[in-house]
Amino acid sequence: MDLNQIARNKQNFATKKVGEDLVLVPMKDNVAEMNAMFTLNEVGSFVWDNLNEESTRELLSLAIAEEFEVDEATAKTDLEEFLLQIQDMMNG
Repeated sequence: MDLNQIARNKQNFATKKVGEDLVLVPMKDNVAEMNAMFTLNEVGSFVWDNLNEESTRELLSLAIAEEFEVDEATAKTDLEEFLLQIQDMMNG
């Protein structure tokens, strides 16, 4: 699943901000799947909020590095781990 597919699938989730975390709840036929909730930490929430169909891995990792003051290699690694988790969640 590429970034564009993930960005398009964002509409299939209800979101709720809880402190600095973001809770994602998959929606199927307008019904929340409460047993499949997923909590994003501050970095995951940042990526989710900034993910759109124009996003690239490079732009997102640069934004993470700048926002959270980490080196680009760390940001890229963290982004790839996050995207794998999101992909697994979306494939359910």
